[in-house]
Amino acid sequence: MRTVHLWLRGHPGVFDGLAALVVVLLALMFYPGLAINSDLWWEAALPFLFAVPVALRSRYPIGTLYATAALGLIALATFRIPHPAALFAGIVAAYSAAVYAPRRHSWAALALSLLVGLIGGVRWSYVIVQLAGSSYTLEELTLRNQVIALGVSVVVASAPLVIAWLWGGVVRTRHAYLQEALDRAGRLERERDALARLAVVEERARIARDLHDVVAHSLSVVVLQADGARHVLESDPARAARALDVIGRTGREATAEMRRLLGVLRSDTSPGPDRAPQPDLVQLDALVDQVRGSGLPVTLTVTGDLASVPASAALSAYRIVQEALTNTLRHGGPEASAEVSAEVRPDGLSVRVVDDGRGAAAADDGAGLGLRGMRERAAAVGGEVTAGPRAGGGFGVTAWLPYEPVAVAQ
Repeated sequence: MRTVHLWLRGHPGVFDGLAALVVVLLALMFYPGLAINSDLWWEAALPFLFAVPVALRSRYPIGTLYATAALGLIALATFRIPHPAALFAGIVAAYSAAVYAPRRHSWAALALSLLVGLIGGVRWSYVIVQLAGSSYTLEELTLRNQVIALGVSVVVASAPLVIAWLWGGVVRTRHAYLQEALDRAGRLERERDALARLAVVEERARIARDLHDVVAHSLSVVVLQADGARHVLESDPARAARALDVIGRTGREATAEMRRLLGVLRSDTSPGPDRAPQPDLVQLDALVDQVRGSGLPVTLTVTGDLASVPASAALSAYRIVQEALTNTLRHGGPEASAEVSAEVRPDGLSVRVVDDGRGAAAADDGAGLGLRGMRERAAAVGGEVTAGPRAGGGFGVTAWLPYEPVAVAQ
């Protein structure tokens, strides 16, 4: 049954044709008892005339109402007894106007239905009085009885039209509610798709930043160690061997880090052996040691408990320090040194990396990704980064990363 209903809703012309057929059948069913003493042959054809506008009710609801009202008034003026086709077609027309017509036309449809019902009621009361006059004298038909007949006739003729109009309003409201629900569901689906696309873009940007940090830092270490090994290969083979060890270790760490980053692009989200955890400030000592092994003197000063820093701020701080030291390695010159300080405060983390190298002349890579990446990482946790040349020479990077303090398990 539901399938048939949905099919009819998708084919309104078929449903309108069925409504017209029902009007014809009902009118013909009631016609024999009402057409007594009628010699108008086309009175039997009147239901088919009413069926024409009814068959167009959903496409032209107001036109259907006007045509039905006009035919009904003609029938009232022509026939001795009101024709049932006018009532049945009028019910369908009033309902259709309430459902399909614009709201302002819908109220006009109600007024027209009441007018036609009133005229039809008056006509019915006149017929009733005439029929009663065949059994009673006019003196016996008091004014009170005539008024009662008029009132009953008007109610009987108008009530079905008003009820049909009210029911059409209920159906119209229900359709509007369902359409609004469908529109809202469509908007929510579009918003969900937009958020999903935005999440993909943000994830790609995060991966790009991580890849830049890993590749830039690792390649800087590898290049410096390779150059150093080449210069001391004959004079100090042991030192050259240590440089090669650093190159190998750095390459392996970079490979593992890139595997972890690229692993998030896989459809399988289960953890795997090649997905190392994200670095944090607990590994800051190891990062500084790695840079020292590359030949850059680095001092590290920590104030507070780094383990109390939330993971998001810790990762951002680690990457900022890594990028700043990488810039020093690449652009600070052979005699440069760096200082790293991290201060844990109740409301955030302050990180500072300064060097005494050549300064800001080449403090960032050619594409500007280094400093931009640091600023993006800080902004992701609500912080900020300032970077620029120092007054006494060299380059400095300062980051402030606010957070809500977390409890550390003892």
